[in-house]
Amino acid sequence: MSVSLKCREDGKFHIMCLGDLHENADIDSPLGKAKAADMALLINTALDRFQPDLVVLMGDTCTDCTDNDPSLFCEVVTRVTQPMVERGIPFAFVMGNYEHDNHHEEMIVQTYESIPGCLIFNDDPSITGCLNYNLLVQRSDSEKPAFNLWFIDSNNLCEDEAVSMYDWVHEDQIAWYERRAAQIKEQNGGQTLPAVLFQHIPVPEEYDAMRPMKPWELYQSVKGHAHWSSCRYVAKEGMMRGYLGEGPCAPCRNSGQFASWKKTGDIIAAFFGHDHLNDFTCVVDGITMGQCKTAGFRCYTDGCQSSVRMVTLDENTPDRIETEVYRFKQEFRLKSRSLGPIQRRINDKQSFVLNVAVRVAAGAAALTAGTLAARKITERIKQK
Repeated sequence: MSVSLKCREDGKFHIMCLGDLHENADIDSPLGKAKAADMALLINTALDRFQPDLVVLMGDTCTDCTDNDPSLFCEVVTRVTQPMVERGIPFAFVMGNYEHDNHHEEMIVQTYESIPGCLIFNDDPSITGCLNYNLLVQRSDSEKPAFNLWFIDSNNLCEDEAVSMYDWVHEDQIAWYERRAAQIKEQNGGQTLPAVLFQHIPVPEEYDAMRPMKPWELYQSVKGHAHWSSCRYVAKEGMMRGYLGEGPCAPCRNSGQFASWKKTGDIIAAFFGHDHLNDFTCVVDGITMGQCKTAGFRCYTDGCQSSVRMVTLDENTPDRIETEVYRFKQEFRLKSRSLGPIQRRINDKQSFVLNVAVRVAAGAAALTAGTLAARKITERIKQK
């Protein structure tokens, strides 16, 4: 199916990002059926409201069903993508670390390629990863490109955990990106084409928008991931918008990907999945970076905060980007079938504060009980 991506008559192009669905084959058990229904309700509601021009699945989309039965995996992918197929909305996909886990990458890519409206392809099989590609978005009034969209395979776990828990975008992938960007620039009359990048695992530079917490900021802080785990962080003043729910799970080794973006000069924004709780955006060295919270209900999640992220490009202001997050309960006002009454009402930070309060109260109760017990023992000793 050949699809041309094109700005609308008003010059805008709307992208919907769906983060980390972790959907699986269980639609028979009562809980599994309810989780699948909640995910479908969110996606269908968002598609009907925003009618995007492109949907991007941010990786870790269909998991726990690739080992023994490719046909079962195809059934799950078909179910997840059905809302887009029914509406004729094209979609793209980036590989997540879970797609690499069972070494069935070829089968996974072929399955997605078989779905109508799927735009994925592997541009250069000789480089690291199995799904690195780009898509051009045409101007509203011609076939001339207005924007470029990058889709990068951020790979899986690092072979040496002493170096990093997660792998990184490798040097040959960065070299491919720079070569392809130079070709696009040449084809565009020597003008750099504004670009947006999508990949699963975030870059380490997200920590540049954060600082170590102060003692009184414990309740709003997050523990850093891996290399950064000795510290708890909060957002730097004025550098972050949205929800910082966990330390970004970036690779500990910096391969120079962000530096390459700055050198090449085309990336105006980059969006990531991987972190199920985070939905913040930050601007580092002029590049907007945004996290896409999970849009599913199978994985660890944040109450009824599962969400979609909308990204809007405008050919009339090509160096600017608009992006907003729309949550299952807060913005869409949907009611979950799969979450219990407490999970529906509190987010993870409120849960953290509640757990701390319970522990403090338990500690205080134990201290009080201990004090009373010691007092009784002392009285008995005196009586002897």
